[in-house]
Amino acid sequence: MDVFPLVYIKYRKLLGAIEGNALAINDLPELSDGNMIYIKDFDGTEKDAPNLEIYQKLSDKNDLWVDAGPRKFGDVVDIIMAGASRITIMKNVFPMKEIPNIKEVTDSMIYTNIDLEKEQDILFTPPPGIDGLVVFDDNNQTELLKTICSQYKVYVTEADEKNISYLKSVGAAGVLLDFEKFKLVNKDDI
Repeated sequence: MDVFPLVYIKYRKLLGAIEGNALAINDLPELSDGNMIYIKDFDGTEKDAPNLEIYQKLSDKNDLWVDAGPRKFGDVVDIIMAGASRITIMKNVFPMKEIPNIKEVTDSMIYTNIDLEKEQDILFTPPPGIDGLVVFDDNNQTELLKTICSQYKVYVTEADEKNISYLKSVGAAGVLLDFEKFKLVNKDDI
């Protein structure tokens, strides 16, 4: 099971937790050992102003998985060019019919988000070309999650480090933990 650190960008500041203190870019490579870092960019998702320059700096020493709310094909290309090897596309802002076009021009992995508390998300069938799902759910200990994990490659965000073993048992491909929580996880236990 993969366990990746999740960092946030808000107001052009890098944060280790949603309500956390600002991080220096230099803090991340040293602590994440050059692994994948999941970036939830609120400037991108809420204001359509992704922080491409921050991605470029981080991509020098880390693989990046960026969730910045691209709205059109060109946005996805910009994020990939800035260093992302994986992208999360928000299905409510990006036309899913464009996924095959993205796959024609890149090898980057494409994920989409679902919320297990929304009925329309539970019934959502990912379009061809989607590599997996990102589940935003703090209360993820449900049979529904187990069912989805049996059908798709699923990563769960904002989980607590204490329920990693549960997520592993239901077949989640991985967990995306706030950077502050990620630092506390004993990687040998995973």
